[in-house]
Amino acid sequence: MLRYAARMSSEPSALGRPADPECPECGTTLTFVETVVSSGAFRTQAASMPQTPIHYYDCTGCQTCWKLGTRLLPDPVRQIARDTAR
Repeated sequence: MLRYAARMSSEPSALGRPADPECPECGTTLTFVETVVSSGAFRTQAASMPQTPIHYYDCTGCQTCWKLGTRLLPDPVRQIARDTAR
């Protein structure tokens, strides 16, 4: 039997997202980048897991990337991608 992962979609607006948090590293207010609705699971598990919004932020003060699902965490994948694109 074939199973397909739930499609990830982006929210175009800020509707439903919390106020921009402060950077845990330097205290600067983080800049909102995008929101992606995802289960956070690998493809084989994604169809059966609840979909939650993940909000992505950048810090203009210390140049770090953050993501906010249930708590604010560093986002090393976006950080590496952003640093190599420069």
